Order: sequence, then structure tokens, then C-alpha cells
Amino acid sequence: MTDIITGKVVRVIDGLTIVINRGEAEGVTFENKFLIYRLGEEIIDPDTNESLGVLELVCGEGKPTHIQEHMTTLHTSKTKNKKTKTVVKTGIFGNTEEIYDPETYEVPFENVEVGCLIKQIK
Repeated sequence: MTDIITGKVVRVIDGLTIVINRGEAEGVTFENKFLIYRLGEEIIDPDTNESLGVLELVCGEGKPTHIQEHMTTLHTSKTKNKKTKTVVKTGIFGNTEEIYDPETYEVPFENVEVGCLIKQIK
């Protein structure tokens, strides 16, 4: 099994595009997908009083669009669908008909900043 690629965000281009500090030399390919996250607080099990670990606060998911030797540009890979309603008048009586067109849009990264962590999820 191949090692999972981990690293950090080194540049935020915009809400949809970031740069990470891993590239071709570290095994990044265009087939990879990455989880971008920040670390939250430590979570303690109320029954055992043992640490369950540190909560990962997800900023988004991204896929490579440009791979260099030691850095990669990632673009958000999350999309959402929304339906756009169009009202059309038809017939001689001016009846209306509602038509719903599906529209897909890209979901921006949330609260991503330099230093956020990344890990390969595919």
C-alpha cells in the first residue's frame, strides 16, 4: 500500500484554489484527492475520560490542477446542485408554467489559510 501524502497549505490563491507543499517528488498525481482541514480542540470521552484525539475541522476537498516538483495547485472538488426556476407564460389564456433547470456550482473552501493541513483521501 502506498503511503498517504500529507502536508500543508502554503498559499491561498482564492476561495476555490490553493497551493500545497507537496508535488511530483512526493508522489502527487492528477488522480489524487485531498482533504484540507484545520485542527480544533482535543476531544475527551466523557465515559472513560480518555482523549479521543484532536478534532479535524474540514475546510474542503481539492484535486490537483497543476503539479510541480515540490508544490501542487489544488482546486475545490466539491460541487452542489441547485435548481433555477423559470416561469414561462403559455397558451392563449396566459397560463404559467414553472420550469426547473438544474445548475451545478463549485463549493469554495471554508476558512482555509496558510498552515492548514492536507491529507490524501484518494
